[in-house]
Amino acid sequence: MTAVATETREAGTIKPRRMDFDMSQLQTKYFFRGNPILSTLMYALSASFPSGERFFIDTVRHYQKDIDDPVLSAQIRGFIGQEAHHSRIHEDFNTQAETLGVAMERIEKRFKKRIETVKRNLDPGRQLAITAALEHITATLAQWTLENPEAGLNGENHSPLREMLAWHAMEEIEHKSVAFDVYRKAVNKEKERIVVAKIVFRTFWIQMAIAQVILLWRDRKIPSVSHIREAWHFMWGKGGFRRWSAPEFKRYLKPGFHPDDINQRHLIEQWQESYPEVAALQVG
Repeated sequence: MTAVATETREAGTIKPRRMDFDMSQLQTKYFFRGNPILSTLMYALSASFPSGERFFIDTVRHYQKDIDDPVLSAQIRGFIGQEAHHSRIHEDFNTQAETLGVAMERIEKRFKKRIETVKRNLDPGRQLAITAALEHITATLAQWTLENPEAGLNGENHSPLREMLAWHAMEEIEHKSVAFDVYRKAVNKEKERIVVAKIVFRTFWIQMAIAQVILLWRDRKIPSVSHIREAWHFMWGKGGFRRWSAPEFKRYLKPGFHPDDINQRHLIEQWQESYPEVAALQVG
């Protein structure tokens, strides 16, 4: 075990927000800019969430009884509430996508099978390290999403994904440190944390790409040259999704890193002003 000092981070309250999204608004299969590559990326991400969020909950809950810090204990409860609601909302979105002919059930089963393999073969500490690394990925992509609404989330054609992503992104940032702090308190193996993260960061996009290929193959859809160019620019152009996120992923690999080293609080504090129409969908 590495000798890494464990700090109690005085973060804000983590509040599960119950939302009312109208998934019936999803009526166009390739809804994201009309681009099948970008649309299937969003479908792949959404398909990974139901089983993924439940895995996150399970890995944190395993150590919940060992946490005696009242602040972190309260944050764990908020984390579990938020992740459970995320899972249910994405299930609703995935079900609607299935009615449009998107093979969501096929790739959901694939993600679930991979998680079952991880749970059979890795100890609880490594499973929690995976959760902490994936939480960094989601918080990083959440920041990009909230800071770049013009990249594809504006306009009615993106409902209900636009509303769902804005809310989900904000809550991912809000609870981004919980799994990490539980890992530090209960496991605290810095070398393991970094090694696991390296593997997770390398395989994340591969798994998304495999899911995209499956979706496109099942739909017998061949993207056009213009779709490929647009997707490449979206991902790798200046300020693009993957180009911007790559160095942010690497920050996690530095010894002594903590998610709070990246200040994203303004995105939580300003989200209701930035997305008033999304905040209006809150029902509890």
